[in-house]
Amino acid sequence: MDPAEIRLGEVIGILGANALGKTTFLKILSGLESATSGNVDVSAKVAYKPQYLSAESETDVISYFRSINKNVDTGLIQSQLILPLKLNKLFEKSLKTLSGGELQKVAIVATLLQDAMIYAFDEPSAFIDVEDRIVLAKSIQRFVRSMGKTALVIDHDIQLVDIVSDSLMIFSGVPGKSGRAGKPMGKADGMNAFLGELGITYRRDITTGRPRVNKPESKLDRMQKEQKKYYYLGKAPEASSLEEIKA
Repeated sequence: MDPAEIRLGEVIGILGANALGKTTFLKILSGLESATSGNVDVSAKVAYKPQYLSAESETDVISYFRSINKNVDTGLIQSQLILPLKLNKLFEKSLKTLSGGELQKVAIVATLLQDAMIYAFDEPSAFIDVEDRIVLAKSIQRFVRSMGKTALVIDHDIQLVDIVSDSLMIFSGVPGKSGRAGKPMGKADGMNAFLGELGITYRRDITTGRPRVNKPESKLDRMQKEQKKYYYLGKAPEASSLEEIKA
């Protein structure tokens, strides 16, 4: 990995092909795995949400949250996490009865409720429908900024990564053999670097602001490739303006 800095109040999206070490990177930072070479010294506490989830506990959701953070009923947590994600409707349900999407939301909030400086999320969009992913991305970003913490987010959903991230870290290399994490960079540069390797171009839907894949060899696809602007046409919307984009 290239030497880099991450800032408080920042969300870094992580993109790259499969089997380049993205998940391993988060696990090493979280202390769940050891590096095969070199030293990784992370002094800040990291809360990690794994890619694959399961729950067999009879504990209900609100009791689970309170066991992690006794302040779960406070206004900030309620207004930025619980209510937007409609988790109050799940409070009386036991963890083992939750659907895949419900369990994902609970696991994400449980991670954010931990006393940590860095939150590491592996595929937070899994099992969550498109509309809820937008709400989820905004909730994570708002909470991280409000608390002055840092988050790292791996996801294959380009839209979620676009909304939640302040900057991007791109993994490159040979899948299954070697991977390298680049320095965090601006979203436009990061998306261009990532999509340029894939040879795919995206545009923003004028009405919704959502990313849309251009038809290969279409006029817009060819034009963006000529300009080496694989994701953004013109200036990318600022994170604050994304808050105003209607789902």
